[in-house]
Amino acid sequence: MTTSQARAASAYASVNLDSRANSSGGVDLVILLIEGVLDRIKLAKLAIAQRDVMQKIKHLNKALEIIGDGLRAHLDVKSGGEIALNLDDLYSYCSVRLLHANSKNDVHALDEICNLLNPLLGAWITVRSGANGSADSAVQSLADVTRSLKSAVPSMQRLYGSSAYASHSARGV
Repeated sequence: MTTSQARAASAYASVNLDSRANSSGGVDLVILLIEGVLDRIKLAKLAIAQRDVMQKIKHLNKALEIIGDGLRAHLDVKSGGEIALNLDDLYSYCSVRLLHANSKNDVHALDEICNLLNPLLGAWITVRSGANGSADSAVQSLADVTRSLKSAVPSMQRLYGSSAYASHSARGV
């Protein structure tokens, strides 16, 4: 693929994602963002296996950007209650683990993030389908998943110490 073809493909992908996001509701956007993080992690793992440092950095930085500028930035912690607070903690934890994975080429940290985000993705898909069925049960599913994922915070505190977590969380990493 030539450079101009690569630019055109990139522009098309960007427009396609933007149009999908703009035509989607909030739940669909969250699903797209989580899928984007998971896709970037897959690409980063491939780059680590191929010892391609620049691609690894590019993909992990994009995953961090999606979490920080997409998922965390649009959380409404005031009206979102416990679910929003748990999601904020989870996204903060994932950001710290992405930074760790980037600095140490730690694919186990990337697998850990995927293991945390996949059930969350499933819960959001349930919420989306719950709009046609029982919205209460769909929201309860999301609440259950976020509560169970809350266990990631003590793990992070053990790995990085309470003060490191607090500084990352307060800065909105």
